[in-house]
Amino acid sequence: MLPSRNLLARTAAIASVAVLGIVLVGPSVAKAPHVSAQVITSGGSGSATGTLGITVEGSGIVTVSPDEASVSVGVQTQAATAATAQSEASAAMTRIIAAVKTAGVADADLATQWISLQPQIDYSASGKSPATVTGYQATQSLQVTVRHLDQTGAIIDAAVTAGANQVGGVSFSLADPTAVTIQARTAAMADAKARAQTLAQAAGVALGAPLSITELSAPSPIPFAAAAPGARAAGTPIQAGTAQVEVDVQVTYAIGS
Repeated sequence: MLPSRNLLARTAAIASVAVLGIVLVGPSVAKAPHVSAQVITSGGSGSATGTLGITVEGSGIVTVSPDEASVSVGVQTQAATAATAQSEASAAMTRIIAAVKTAGVADADLATQWISLQPQIDYSASGKSPATVTGYQATQSLQVTVRHLDQTGAIIDAAVTAGANQVGGVSFSLADPTAVTIQARTAAMADAKARAQTLAQAAGVALGAPLSITELSAPSPIPFAAAAPGARAAGTPIQAGTAQVEVDVQVTYAIGS
């Protein structure tokens, strides 16, 4: 029995599809691989669209010196009553504030940092007697911003002379980090472009314009740590040191023709 015309047509169609598949696959096997990166983005409708590009990260680092300091000075007192402990601490802090003002610190650069009043409790070792309050401890601290770094040591000394018996760690910062941050961003973009150019040359393609730029990190207030000063001798020495401001970016460049 001879095959029907419909069966012959279907057979021919299947054969042609098989041949077409070989034609499509064959060239991709023989052709040299094309080196590039592909960034997949989502369109407004939610469908994925492909955009050829080279994505790199760049870092910009700028070394800077601080121009202002911050130091915490405080006083701690103990007395039999809460009122006495608090009164003594307040009197000492009043003298400390007056001393640092005389040393050149403005009102706007002084901020109360901490006020605490705690009972001192004696817990019996035997555990049979109830705990008793033996006195009270009052603590007050003041945050001082020093606009002229060469005055930092003298201001600490003035506070200690006036009655401060607690000095926190000294930190340094930039009053306005805007200009330094711009320098770091510029350096980060230059670093990203250099990396992308290296990849493009290695892949044998031209580097196009940036398609997207993302700042991965930006400077927060820049800290410069310094050791807390010890006992007062011939003046508290202060060394501000330097620090690095870093900005990191991620840039996707188009692949040119």
